[in-house]
Amino acid sequence: MNLSARRMALAIPCLVLFGCASSVDPASEEAVGTSEEAVLSSNRLSMNRLSMNRLSMNGLSMSRLSADGRELATTDLLQDEDGRELLRYTIGCALPEGKSLVGTVGSTTYRFDGRIGLAPDWLSGPLPEKSQRWVTACLLAHVNGYGVEVAISLRGQHTALTTDTAERRTFQQEEISFFGNVFQPLGQRDELGDIGSRMYACGGALLQMSCADDESAFVPERTCASREDCSLRFLGPCRDLTASKTSVCKDVSLEGYRRCEAPTTMTPGRSRTTRYDEVVTVFLQRPDFSAFYPLCTPLFP
Repeated sequence: MNLSARRMALAIPCLVLFGCASSVDPASEEAVGTSEEAVLSSNRLSMNRLSMNRLSMNGLSMSRLSADGRELATTDLLQDEDGRELLRYTIGCALPEGKSLVGTVGSTTYRFDGRIGLAPDWLSGPLPEKSQRWVTACLLAHVNGYGVEVAISLRGQHTALTTDTAERRTFQQEEISFFGNVFQPLGQRDELGDIGSRMYACGGALLQMSCADDESAFVPERTCASREDCSLRFLGPCRDLTASKTSVCKDVSLEGYRRCEAPTTMTPGRSRTTRYDEVVTVFLQRPDFSAFYPLCTPLFP
């Protein structure tokens, strides 16, 4: 996919700090009649929306996303704007561009557009846990810490996240990588054995190098990972350039990381290291990197 097409495909679900401009204001929802809303409102995805709706996300993942390829499966996420906003990002991450689903509340119909295509298999059956982890990583990449709109490049070792030379040249500043599983309820063992929060992030090697003169600047606050009330757990450098043994991720390529390890809760009082291969990495353009990390020095002109 060329850069212009890639940017256009990412323009709605892949704005990080952010949210996306839309032709429809969410405050203008019609009380009567039928409306077709754009896929994302001008609101931003918040960690609170993601954290507070885990049970609803789990319920949605237990069946086909749509029985007929058009109508969204029944979910209580449709009932309020917070839930619909989460659905917009979830379906945007899961389904490919050109695929839309609609959901109706009373006499109002909402449209949710696919954009990236990390889990098209959700249309034919329950969402497998591997696909749950891919969609989770995409959702976490959209968590808003500041409410500032910025374009990003999402990369990972998934065919839906393939980049080209032009995109890699435009977005050179590696920022943060994300992995986990928000579809599994807290305290319930998943196929990897974790019963914890399953929301993880690590900082890119370039971010670590850029912020070498100020270690406190390395923590990516825009994710809310440095706040005490944030559910996202920041694990340190994805690939530690000063001590490779402490790297969170063990495998890296031009398309991102895999084999990222998190200390996960197995049972109360017992933990182990769990490996994730479904990792989404965010890359920024230099001006945006400089704006969010003013104490760090971009590595590319």
